[in-house]
Amino acid sequence: DLAAAIGNEPPLCDEAALLAASTFPIDPDTLVGLAKAFVAAQVAGTADGSNGGSDWFAPDFRFVAPVVGPFDKAEFIDSLKSFELRTAFPNLNSNFHHFRVCPFEPNRVWFSIKFVGTNDGPVLGRPATGRKVESPVQAHSLTFNEKGEVQKLTIGYVLDKETGNTGGLGGVFGLFYAIGYALPFPEAQPYKPSPLYGALMGANRFIQDQF
Repeated sequence: DLAAAIGNEPPLCDEAALLAASTFPIDPDTLVGLAKAFVAAQVAGTADGSNGGSDWFAPDFRFVAPVVGPFDKAEFIDSLKSFELRTAFPNLNSNFHHFRVCPFEPNRVWFSIKFVGTNDGPVLGRPATGRKVESPVQAHSLTFNEKGEVQKLTIGYVLDKETGNTGGLGGVFGLFYAIGYALPFPEAQPYKPSPLYGALMGANRFIQDQF
């Protein structure tokens, strides 16, 4: 009876106790507020101190994604400019949600996104396709130092590769794949098992079938 099972819980970590034991000087509510403010500045294009905004980046800032990185601040900003995503996807909505402080790294805020938009502008010199993009939900994170500066930004970690139309890819790779402009290297293509992995899985299934 499923109704009778409600209330049974697996072993849970005591998040409140872990956060209460933290010695990090910025409290969780303030950290979440900082994370949301940084994201807003990034969307507005002012997070690096340009256009009258504040410079959010710590001197030792690192950007890390599933394939690319780590990048420092200059490399990260240059990589964003090279793709011109605002031109290619002028109505792109990131659907930011589920901001929460990590109980194991109390200076880190995790949050999720889900890209939805249409390719209505040119992409790297190629014409707009008019195709709609819907990405899987992806996990992002911001790690802060004691001054409230961003030390580390991680993006593009897909939670369910079977959802959306990006071939299970996150970040820019997924956007380009969804509109038919996949970048020409394996990391920018949907995952395919290597021949060796396929052979090992086939052998494992054969062994299991014998018992």
